[in-house]
Amino acid sequence: MLNFLQAKIMAYDLLVNHYIQELEDLRNLSYGKPRKLNTLANGDRLSWTASKTDLIELIYALQASGAIKSGTAGIKEMASACESIFDLNLGNVYRTFLEIRERKIDLTKFIDRLKSALLQRMEETDG
Repeated sequence: MLNFLQAKIMAYDLLVNHYIQELEDLRNLSYGKPRKLNTLANGDRLSWTASKTDLIELIYALQASGAIKSGTAGIKEMASACESIFDLNLGNVYRTFLEIRERKIDLTKFIDRLKSALLQRMEETDG
């Protein structure tokens, strides 16, 4: 009798684990196929085409501005998320940030380029 109860409990445990996995798979489905963080609904993949240094500058700017998790997200945490999204390795982000800080001119070169591009887009839209 004890072996029967043990087998029944094990079977229920396996069934529960199976259903948990199925639910997880259903949550990850989009249009019938699993999506990764860097995959758009149409199947295209996001890729970072600027330099890694530019992305690190952006990460530090977002963190400093408090735009993500009210500024409580750590640099390492944010860099890891960006690495996952864009499928790349940023290397030592702290060392790269020190290199950014050592620039003689244009300390925020990428951020300035973003602002200029956005202002130009707004002008073209108004035009």
